[in-house]
Amino acid sequence: MTRIILIFSIFFSINVEANSLPSTNFKSVQEFINRMVKEHNFNRKELVTIFSQVSLRVPAIKDTTKEIKKQKKVTKKKKPMPWNQYRELFVNTERVDNGVEFWKKYHKKINEAENKYSVPAEIIVAILGIETNYGKTKGKHPTFESLTVRAFGNYRRSKFYKDELESFLLMVRENVLPPLAIKGSYAGAMGYPQFISSSYRNYAIDFNGDGKVDLFSNPIDSIGSIANYIAKHYWVKNGEIAKQTEIDNENKDLAKSYINKPTITAKLWKEKGIDISPTIKDDTKVSFILLKHEETIKDERWLTFWNFYVLTRYNHDNRYAMAAFQLAEKLKQRFK
Repeated sequence: MTRIILIFSIFFSINVEANSLPSTNFKSVQEFINRMVKEHNFNRKELVTIFSQVSLRVPAIKDTTKEIKKQKKVTKKKKPMPWNQYRELFVNTERVDNGVEFWKKYHKKINEAENKYSVPAEIIVAILGIETNYGKTKGKHPTFESLTVRAFGNYRRSKFYKDELESFLLMVRENVLPPLAIKGSYAGAMGYPQFISSSYRNYAIDFNGDGKVDLFSNPIDSIGSIANYIAKHYWVKNGEIAKQTEIDNENKDLAKSYINKPTITAKLWKEKGIDISPTIKDDTKVSFILLKHEETIKDERWLTFWNFYVLTRYNHDNRYAMAAFQLAEKLKQRFK
């Protein structure tokens, strides 16, 4: 089966850039191919065939740790987009309108997923809305090429991308997919829910019962897979997500922007001097996050619960989790 998939996929060849060589010319790629053959019983010739379709820029790729460290050192971090701008990208009229339409079309399966996995329907729909606008924008970058370039280039998370490339090759073999034909985000996320390769293998499910898992063209499998993903990260049924709050100047440092995992109980926060609503039980673990706006707009501080942290397991950015929460609330209001 592997042979059929890989031979078919060579017809989807990737253009070779100037000042570049086939990835198979590089020692690191050769070593990766050797490992895939040894550990996962892939056919060497077939792997060489598909890897030869991907080119790596010679100036950017050197098999020396010194050069890679040099390239990483000059990389500058981009300033995060302010929360008010980020929110407007996803929590807007278009996403709500499209989400309500999607929800109505697939309401039976969405309700089924909610009942089976105890994940609210609006959360499932909101994640689909943020990731791909309900399947309208799944990405146009060849996934195999994206992962190969990032795995063997001078990218900061090269080990992560090597692991994802390994998962990708296993994924296409398991699901009988042509590796060079698959497209997704620039970083290798795929399908309706934008799963990375390891998530596809661990959390994607056949939710419509047709005997195969398809997150590329099947919205029903995607609905079930998102619900399964959230549930497997320990979503609490009927649990709260977040509440906007105010913190006096003396205690603002207790609500750092990077904190989202609740490890301190409401009682202990109160003992630290934080004003927490009496409706929240003392033994409830909560946390605080800071969402920064543009300089002319006041920043937001939020009290967050375990389910907010679960949303950050889908995407670790607090802005993402908050956008999913707020879009879900608007979808729920409109759908009813």
